[in-house]
Amino acid sequence: MSDTGLSKMIFDKIGVPNFRKYLSLGSFRHKLISGNMANLSTPGYKAEDINFQDEFARLTKQTNHVAGALTNPNHIPLGQHENKPPHVEKAKIEDGDVNSVDIDQEASNLAQNELLYTIGAQLLQKKFQTLKTAITSK
Repeated sequence: MSDTGLSKMIFDKIGVPNFRKYLSLGSFRHKLISGNMANLSTPGYKAEDINFQDEFARLTKQTNHVAGALTNPNHIPLGQHENKPPHVEKAKIEDGDVNSVDIDQEASNLAQNELLYTIGAQLLQKKFQTLKTAITSK
């Protein structure tokens, strides 16, 4: 087995690919929420967000939905495929409102997302510390 194959097997075993997906999705959501906050006074702007849990389940294939197999990199991903971008939901603008941004909700979403991201990063760090201890212990 090559060094690359062994490394991949070890990292897959401790869950690094799922942590990568988790942190990437958290970063994506952070950008959406920050964009919402930046457009607080933009007339007609529709706040954007994703359902983090649903998207993470899709990326880690923990869903009951069908996904098409990609046999060529030029194919378009079908169904719940992990190569499809996250489904971004846009909030509706209520009558009389300038836009759909609720700054209190966005601040709450940002704080929650930051906490979840930090926890994910700390768990990944612990995985690497455990792996390092296993490698260096006698």
